Amino acid sequence: VDLGFTGLEFTWQGNRHGHVVWERLDRGVANYDWKAKFLAASVRHLHCIASDHRPILLMFDLNGESIRWKRKPFRFEEKWLVDQGCSDIVKKAWEAWPRGQPMYRVVNKIKKMLHSWSKNHFGNVKD
Repeated sequence: VDLGFTGLEFTWQGNRHGHVVWERLDRGVANYDWKAKFLAASVRHLHCIASDHRPILLMFDLNGESIRWKRKPFRFEEKWLVDQGCSDIVKKAWEAWPRGQPMYRVVNKIKKMLHSWSKNHFGNVKD
């Protein structure tokens, strides 16, 4: 479901055949469950400075409640890059075949395998 918007009408400006073209290409979308949970959510089109796309801002009111994440978000650690094991894990994950949307599958495989490898190889990484 398109979340609608406030602010400037168009999010992209281009030039086609010598004419300026304005379009609303960028938008906020959600499924019905999310929309029912965050009734006050809104999207605002912001002014752009150095791009042909305007940034969009998703705002929502939690009525004073905070979002509780089940797990910490995945963060790729720069130190992994200097260890051959990282490259091996990414290759192994890339060759596995899980279910889901294609890009989600790839990212999720790599994330899970890197997390497990890092925990075994480096121990718990503290922020």
